[in-house]
Amino acid sequence: MLIYLMRHGETDWNKARRLQGQSDIPLNEYGIELAVKTAEALADVDFDMAFCSPLGRAEETARIILGNRKTPLYRDIRLKEINFGTNEGICFDAAKQNPEDPLHDFFCNPESYLPPEGAESFAQVAERGRGFLREKILPLEGSCETILMVA
Repeated sequence: MLIYLMRHGETDWNKARRLQGQSDIPLNEYGIELAVKTAEALADVDFDMAFCSPLGRAEETARIILGNRKTPLYRDIRLKEINFGTNEGICFDAAKQNPEDPLHDFFCNPESYLPPEGAESFAQVAERGRGFLREKILPLEGSCETILMVA
């Protein structure tokens, strides 16, 4: 089975270098343009099934890539981006430069990152990702040849 794993197109928060996590920030004009270019590049790929995060930016990217195909698209909450809790929306450049910033470890020492209350750890994100793969993707082995996943 061939899996095309893609990231959503650009949002205004991506451009401003803000942590968006699970905040539902829509694609910007450039993000839509990138999704259209990706769709053109993949026009000859026959996807048997597609999955996406329920966040609008991921679903819109998936729908643009799929275009007029009759491929079923399923949203799954486990494909959402990491939850940054109270850190969602902040600009992250300063955190990368300042070892005293609580987010510094997220970028520079991920093995030491301690998420703030309400946020997810890397282990939690990995566990929900593994659950998705076990429950949704592995059972398709042998019946689907090409899968699209947009997160």
